[in-house]
Amino acid sequence: MVNKFNKLSLQGKSLGKLTYVSRNKVGTNGDISVVVLNINDTLNTENITPQAGFDFAKLFGTELKLINASIIGGEARSNRRGGARVATKSGTLLPMSDSQIDDIPETEYDAVFVSGKEKASVGRVRPADAFDSHDLILFSVSPNYQTDNQNNPVRDDNGEPIISNYQFNFMQQSKSGGVNDDDTFIRILIDPTESERLQVDLKPGAKLVPQGLKFAFVGNNATDWTVYADTLVALDEKIPEKPASNQSKPITNQTDKIIDSSLMTIR
Repeated sequence: MVNKFNKLSLQGKSLGKLTYVSRNKVGTNGDISVVVLNINDTLNTENITPQAGFDFAKLFGTELKLINASIIGGEARSNRRGGARVATKSGTLLPMSDSQIDDIPETEYDAVFVSGKEKASVGRVRPADAFDSHDLILFSVSPNYQTDNQNNPVRDDNGEPIISNYQFNFMQQSKSGGVNDDDTFIRILIDPTESERLQVDLKPGAKLVPQGLKFAFVGNNATDWTVYADTLVALDEKIPEKPASNQSKPITNQTDKIIDSSLMTIR
């Protein structure tokens, strides 16, 4: 399977201000207790599976903080047999006065989880949970075409099919040659203009490091996750250094102030 990741660590504070709504039951059998939270004093909500022993007897509007969170592929009730595959979030929910923070350094949450047709930014995630960005070997590149509601290619004024992006297909070098290597493929999507620039001198076996990663959960039979990148940099080129970690950075109520504008751009 392509892009088969068990989980992505999620930086709870990057979701924004979290206020308690109520308890809810989810899952294919309706037997999983989750906390429903309002986000940033809006009507947007998130379901979080809390830690064992979480006290659900909280007043509406109680502000909480989320640490050591993650996103995995779970199942929701649906009319289809077996349920629908969805991205589910879990973590430790604490009072705002609690001093505990994420176990993972802030600088490692250097990608963005996006959702919806418009690829709206949700929060920061840790791409190292998915793959080692320095372990990728390119073996093919192919275009993806825009399609209409009948899954037919959308064409431009000249009758040519419109390319929505290119998929760069990688093997993970550390897993090459293994017997059970059927989950080693990583597919990264890049917009057409940047893709065409990158492809000029590329050959099979090129070692490339993605920059500006975004992850979207798909959960179908072909792939669990879609991965986007702004560009790719040859491994022997200088990779931009990450800024110093600042765990004491105050939490803002505006998510877009937490997520860098450079990471929010979806091409």
